[in-house]
Amino acid sequence: MRKAILAFVALMMLVPGMALAQSSDGVVTVVHGVPDLDVDVYVNDALTLPGFTYGTVTDPLTLPAGDYDIDIRAAGADASSDPVLTELVTLPAGANATIEANLDGDGGPKISVWVNDISAIDAGNGRVTVRHTAAAPNVDILANDGELFGNVPNGAEGVADVPAGDYNVKVTAAGDASAVVQEVPALTIPEGTNVIVYAIGDLAGGSFQLAVQSISGLHSAPTGVPSGTGGDLGSNLPAWLVVSLALAATAMVVGGVKVVRERS
Repeated sequence: MRKAILAFVALMMLVPGMALAQSSDGVVTVVHGVPDLDVDVYVNDALTLPGFTYGTVTDPLTLPAGDYDIDIRAAGADASSDPVLTELVTLPAGANATIEANLDGDGGPKISVWVNDISAIDAGNGRVTVRHTAAAPNVDILANDGELFGNVPNGAEGVADVPAGDYNVKVTAAGDASAVVQEVPALTIPEGTNVIVYAIGDLAGGSFQLAVQSISGLHSAPTGVPSGTGGDLGSNLPAWLVVSLALAATAMVVGGVKVVRERS
């Protein structure tokens, strides 16, 4: 079992209309980026996300800081069976993080943990984060046909603050703007929001797609932990799951910033 330790403690930010996280808490979002595999997610041996499906981005959860055993099994597998993936994760107080089940460059399943950039954003701007977590070659990310991030490999991300607005976003083969792999005609980047786009799936296998997460409230004074929302494929977690996660002290985390490789 590997251990991923978050060294980053995120700034506390105020989210209008939302309860503030306590200083001893962190915020976690979960992304499923492994195609053709419905899974059950166990936290500290408790089943917390049953039947978790490909492309799903959960809503954020505010959870106590601490260490958590994460085990992922095929949906319906016996709880005593060997997990497909396992990770021991530390969630520091004040962190905003995402745990993702995804494919490595060779198509093998893995767990990636990312720290989400919740630093303050200048007035009039938003933030876009792109994470390459698909079984696919290096890619370029274009915004309104201009290169935003170039030659991004699997396991890396790019982060940039841009004027708020709508952007035509294309994922292309590295060095070839005409080889469009995926396109979002109008991706809205709101002011004070970090919009996080995940490239997931298997390009050769035909399951390549994008999943979206957003974290708002980043133009506010740093007085709480921004949580955010899942993207188009996100789903609200039911109350029983929140309670189960809290009781199990669920959490997962961490990554890197600017065009850097994810640490696992």
